[in-house]
Amino acid sequence: MSMTSRILAISLGGTIALSIKDGKAVPTDGADQLVNAAASHQADIKWSTHQFLNKDSVDITLCDLARLCVYINSKSAKYSGFIISTGTDTLEEVSYFLHEAFGRRLNIIVTGAMRPPYSKDFDGNLNFNFATSTCLSHINQNRGVFVAISEHVISAINVAKKSSVRLDSFAPVYGDDVHSSAALQCSQDERAFKLLLSDTSAFDDIKIPIIAVSIGTTFDTLVLNDVDGCVISCPGAFSLPNLIIPKLQELVVHIPIVLASRCIHNEPVPDDIYPGYLTRQEDLGFLIRDYARLSPQQSRIKLAFAILRTRQANTLT
Repeated sequence: MSMTSRILAISLGGTIALSIKDGKAVPTDGADQLVNAAASHQADIKWSTHQFLNKDSVDITLCDLARLCVYINSKSAKYSGFIISTGTDTLEEVSYFLHEAFGRRLNIIVTGAMRPPYSKDFDGNLNFNFATSTCLSHINQNRGVFVAISEHVISAINVAKKSSVRLDSFAPVYGDDVHSSAALQCSQDERAFKLLLSDTSAFDDIKIPIIAVSIGTTFDTLVLNDVDGCVISCPGAFSLPNLIIPKLQELVVHIPIVLASRCIHNEPVPDDIYPGYLTRQEDLGFLIRDYARLSPQQSRIKLAFAILRTRQANTLT
């Protein structure tokens, strides 16, 4: 006889939960509908649902996600797995934030939909059912935060959205191996989580812009007045135009500046290609290797955790 698993489905809104109201697409309560569609296929699950947010995913804040983590942690002893449904516009950021908070401590699966429920090719139920099967298979192994969508299971640190419209928009950045070194990488999650518990509102106060660098980019340091840090989305191999390096150096003594590549494959440049290049950039004060393989958006989240950990440490000393 199979054992019954307790799974909590948490809805944040997004396309997977849209409906038409007054001629407009708006997010509605989505968790119950998704579970009801999945329940007949998974009889060995005791379901619970919670509508945590009702938002378009671009309107989700870092504070929202911090509160979500605190909520999940409060339920962690009762459930063997969690399924988070959210909008696909920022699904990679939502899943990476959960990864930064929990590392591999819990079984968390994130999913969404590229088409709304009123569309003839709605993919939400299929994705939710796939997320359910993935969550069940991860109960006794493979704990961590994973995206389950379009029949792909991808580590939260290894997922990229490659299309704004295709049903198969999400794919692994570094191949299908969820046990790769990139997939296993995680932050000091215990410290990060204690930070979350201490003051979730701190995430709404932190200011970390992402600035894109491209051909002909100039730079006015005034745009980085009153910020806590900055992520530079660089071309190619973490490259910066010589024209703006001196201006960034004026700032790097006051705020942390991460150099992230805008390329999907975001690995560090080996010395046999550009000898000493990364070392020279880091000697100027820029952060690179600690953020290797992260997108600019993921780097921003990781930097937020790092800054708030430093603040907390300074408060305690």
